[in-house]
Amino acid sequence: MLTFSAMIAGQIIFAAALIQLSIAISFERWFSKKISKTATTANQSMTAVVMSVRGCDPTFETALTGVLQQDYANYQIHLVVDHEDDPAWKVATRIKAEFDREDRLSIHGMKAPRETCSLKCHSIVQALEHITEETEFVAFLDADVAPHPTWLAELTGPLHDNEIGGVTGNQWFEPPVPTGTGSLIRSVWNAGALVFSVYFANPWAGSFALRRSTLESADLISTWSNSIVDDGPLKKAIQDQSLRIEFAPSLIMINREHCSTSYANRWVTRMLTWSRLYEDTFFLSVIHACFSNALMLANFFILIMAILFGNATALTASAVALLLSGGLSTWAYLVSRNVAARSAQLRGETIGNTNLGRTIKLLLLVPFCQLIYGASSIKSLCCRRIRWRQIEYDLSAAPKFKRLYYRPFLADSADSSKSI
Repeated sequence: MLTFSAMIAGQIIFAAALIQLSIAISFERWFSKKISKTATTANQSMTAVVMSVRGCDPTFETALTGVLQQDYANYQIHLVVDHEDDPAWKVATRIKAEFDREDRLSIHGMKAPRETCSLKCHSIVQALEHITEETEFVAFLDADVAPHPTWLAELTGPLHDNEIGGVTGNQWFEPPVPTGTGSLIRSVWNAGALVFSVYFANPWAGSFALRRSTLESADLISTWSNSIVDDGPLKKAIQDQSLRIEFAPSLIMINREHCSTSYANRWVTRMLTWSRLYEDTFFLSVIHACFSNALMLANFFILIMAILFGNATALTASAVALLLSGGLSTWAYLVSRNVAARSAQLRGETIGNTNLGRTIKLLLLVPFCQLIYGASSIKSLCCRRIRWRQIEYDLSAAPKFKRLYYRPFLADSADSSKSI
């Protein structure tokens, strides 16, 4: 019986990993056919770039400097900073003095925040109060994104197609060297999320653009005034206008920040909580997480039983199945990483080569990543209060939200060096 169970469980976990790899390869082939649609100089309509910061993120200076040096004729930047004593305020004013030769950057201190939305959504609504009538497009940029000179042209180019209501990039977490466990866990989880986010046209507000007319007709200002995240409501709002969201292949932006294992765990839970609140595909993620964990734990249980009972056949079957499935999952990750590398190449950047040591570490971390995925899925189902950027929000009455308190950003906090 133990041998039979080992054979069946092993075959199932191997098949599941093979499907995962097949999806990643299919994604890579699909990506290779995508064409960037960069706005030409003649089509660079007036665009408002909206940024919101709370604290001075590690890449904030690079992000703000980069957006001020765009190869784009007509744009203005509206940056909302949490408060004037925020460390980002001093950095922003210095960068404006050094790089803002055409007076594109306006720096705003955040007004008294609403209790019914996140500070970020409140800041976006405030920034939109300042855009001019001549503005045709509105773009959003997160402080952890380092925009290259053609970022804005690539982001707004597809919007000249009247069937496209929004254009999105996505993100890739490329851990620094040497690589901590937490950084790799976040990268592995995000690699899987990247594939399905692109397939299901889920927007990412770190690099996103839409027409101002679409923003107004969808009444997104009212929506953001009662939202916990900025990109969550975008898909439905745009599709309700009979428009679609386009993925820009050159805009898988690279985040190289380090994070701890505990931070990665909280981050995955928060991302899945946002998915629960806004994405129709969330329960598919939960089912996938539970199924994957059940398969892995069943194989480990059989492996232990085989050792205890001295069943060499069952032991071999379980060990080989776990090793092969882990290898296929690692391969799928590397395929997704190759997609991110190709995206970077489209804009003249490189990720860098991975090494054997990191690949082996990835292989060993696969079971741990699965456990975090499963545990975070369950926690996100039960999550009624969440902490984000040192602020707690009550989600118990979702889709209505309540900010529980406000206090200025503490630069010496444990998560002050993490952009998200």
